Amino acid sequence: MKKLNIYYHEKSLGHQLYPFFSEKATRVKGLIKLLKERDLPFTSSRRATEDELLEAHDSNYVEHVKALSQKGLLSAFIANTLSPSVQWYTRVSHGSYDAALVSAGGVCQAVEDVLEGEAKRAFVIARPPGHHAGIERGEGFCLFNNIAIGALHALKKGAKKVAIIDFDRHHGNGTEEIVRAYGKENILFISSFQNECKYATKTEVSDLIVPIAIPDKSDFETVKKLYEEKAVKALHAFEPELIFISAGFDMHVDDPLTNIRLESKDFFALTKMLVDVADELCEGRVISALEGGYDVEALSECVGYHLEAMESD
Repeated sequence: MKKLNIYYHEKSLGHQLYPFFSEKATRVKGLIKLLKERDLPFTSSRRATEDELLEAHDSNYVEHVKALSQKGLLSAFIANTLSPSVQWYTRVSHGSYDAALVSAGGVCQAVEDVLEGEAKRAFVIARPPGHHAGIERGEGFCLFNNIAIGALHALKKGAKKVAIIDFDRHHGNGTEEIVRAYGKENILFISSFQNECKYATKTEVSDLIVPIAIPDKSDFETVKKLYEEKAVKALHAFEPELIFISAGFDMHVDDPLTNIRLESKDFFALTKMLVDVADELCEGRVISALEGGYDVEALSECVGYHLEAMESD
């Protein structure tokens, strides 16, 4: 069994947002450079099937995203601006639908490989990210909810209980919506986020929904303590068979979208904490998918530490 599989598809570069936004293809290009420098092989992500998308999303919404991606530049701009289902700055470009398919498909592929014992852990370079995408809504740079699709796919493939840990700077509001609607008692969702994050305004605590608000200007000691008190405790109580990570790296001190003060190396310790829990509860099985992180240099450093922790014993 391999310790870590990595998944990526070059079609993720075809998703084009407006040039003045932080989510852009250079984020992924930096990660591919990192993999090559470290001689880390990766598998080409497969496309998600329509049935896999429909586990988490409304069929009319999926068709709407597909139709937007087939429009010309001007008509797509107008349709994006007027769309009731896709936030204007999230934008669906000509290559967005294909990029979203291989992002969600990469997570489903990772699920199959981990559950079948080909690899213990997996990391998916997913772009567009996914955790703000709801059942029939795309926002916050996200079109399809990669991690929620993967979690529901795992249940369909025979897992009884899975957990999702979201350590992005922003709350995974789309993931929460999907988990509440379709997760039943089988998915635990833990989401940390910067205090007063706009995406967390409707979050309610339950046994299966665990929000962790991180105070402004927190360093890693604060984050670590909150995770030990809330996330680790919830995982042990739930005892999942597989742990998913929505891996956003925008709590980094250099990220333009945060004032939380994590250093690159802190993402090794945060990831290792979750890997250690997985070793105790579910034979080490962890699947991670990229979410945020918008300083290109910091993102590459953080992912490097994340991968080291994912490969550790």
